[in-house]
Amino acid sequence: MNWVAVITNIIDHIPIERALFHPRDNTKALEDFIASTKQTRSSKEAPVSEKPTSTITRPAPQLERPTTEETTAQLKRRLAKECYKTELDLANGLLINGKPCDCLNDKHALFFESICEELTPLDPQNPIYREILDWVKAALPKATAEAISSGRYDAEYPLMASQMRDFRKRLTGSTSRLAMIEPKVARQV
Repeated sequence: MNWVAVITNIIDHIPIERALFHPRDNTKALEDFIASTKQTRSSKEAPVSEKPTSTITRPAPQLERPTTEETTAQLKRRLAKECYKTELDLANGLLINGKPCDCLNDKHALFFESICEELTPLDPQNPIYREILDWVKAALPKATAEAISSGRYDAEYPLMASQMRDFRKRLTGSTSRLAMIEPKVARQV
């Protein structure tokens, strides 16, 4: 008999893990698990009942919300403040410390666009929002760092500043900076 052939045949048919390792007995682990989940009280004891909770809830207090007119007035004040900041930048020739600042392109234009788009449906009869957006669109090529440093528009910047002041006056009814301050309202508690 060829013992080498027999051993090779056995090795080919039996997985090596089975020959080298004994299978794990999960019976002990299962018994431990069952013992740990058993309830400590006897079956004769009644289960402890929890106090029933009420499903009736009180309605949440109604918070007073701003009216459309109040929202419109607040947004107009914000827009007037941005007009004022832009007016100051234009009066200064769009320069900060003698260096060109393209804040009209980056900062102010985005603010004008967002507030005007928000105000248009709240106050659809007022044409000023479209006028401001058209003004900004026309002013953007004059407000790049290259355009500012070229000096081509130095004479126009003061005129543009006065146009911003006119927009501010139309928004608030006054050129006074106090018109941009939110009126004090007594808060109800």
